[in-house]
Amino acid sequence: MMMKRFLLYFYLFIGSFGLLAATPPIGSEPSKILSVNKTQPTAFKTIQSAIDASSQYKSVIILIGPGLYHEKLYITRNNLSLVGSSLSDTRIEYAELRNNWREKHDSDWGAAVINIAGSDINIVNLSVTNNYGRLHDTDEHQFAIRSFESATRIILHQCDISADGADTLSLWNKENGLYYHSYCSFTGATDMVCPRGIALIEHSTFFNLKQTATLWHDGELDSEQKLVVANSTFDGVENFWLGRHHYDAQFYLFNNQFSKNMANKAIFKKTYKDTTRNRNNYYGDRYYFYANQSPRDHLWLATNITPEQYTQFTEPSLTQWVFKSKWRPKHVLNELQKVIQQQQFKSEPFTL
Repeated sequence: MMMKRFLLYFYLFIGSFGLLAATPPIGSEPSKILSVNKTQPTAFKTIQSAIDASSQYKSVIILIGPGLYHEKLYITRNNLSLVGSSLSDTRIEYAELRNNWREKHDSDWGAAVINIAGSDINIVNLSVTNNYGRLHDTDEHQFAIRSFESATRIILHQCDISADGADTLSLWNKENGLYYHSYCSFTGATDMVCPRGIALIEHSTFFNLKQTATLWHDGELDSEQKLVVANSTFDGVENFWLGRHHYDAQFYLFNNQFSKNMANKAIFKKTYKDTTRNRNNYYGDRYYFYANQSPRDHLWLATNITPEQYTQFTEPSLTQWVFKSKWRPKHVLNELQKVIQQQQFKSEPFTL
């Protein structure tokens, strides 16, 4: 009976991928659960070796045991879940500076700790750290996670994502990127969380190491593209900034708490004296706030939408308003958790 129940959940999970994904799976063989564990003889010893071994399967869940993994990961397939035991026990750490990488490479592929060129990627119960800055005393660009032009539907849940410099989390599918992050913590410097496309971040914490922007967004290709942050907290060094953008962007901030360290500096569009570098302004300034709290009186942070408008955004749910019918990330997480619960794998329960 237990095996039948597991198979039912697993095939439901596979089915949820098939219904929601526009990109095909990389393999043709039935879906698979793989294990990474430094102490178990039959398990993979590195995460990348498990990813490499997964190419033949339609979808894969990789269960990662406790430990510190000094690895750089390359994800070139779709339908992949990386699940650790908890963000405190399962840690991926690598030191890489973007400028160093680009001296010998033509692109950013490989400049991050986790490099993603696939869709329907779920990263859960993991810490991902680019620690180059603390080792070499620099706050230049250091990606923890970087996705590329075709990658979409990326979930981070119960993760600690950190770097010591700019662009910690860079998910850069400008055309149709969809991203959902919940119960995560983010640490970095300039533009530390910088999605292109549509992103929703809930129940998370942000800590900015520098007096510059925490959030960044690019939504110039479609007026519906937006960055939404709700029920989260922001802190950082004294006079850290909330956000900025270089392209047309759209920001929604609902029910967040901001520390006294946040500068009295509204979200703004970056422009240059060399006007040839400035992007066109297609949609105008779009910065929307509702019921945020700060110990300081920042007038630009005041609520500027009505309760009726807010209700439209949150009924039937915030995720449904953000992603419309394109994606159901909470459904994906729920089905993933059902599969994991059938395994003899000690993993922090999902908060959904």
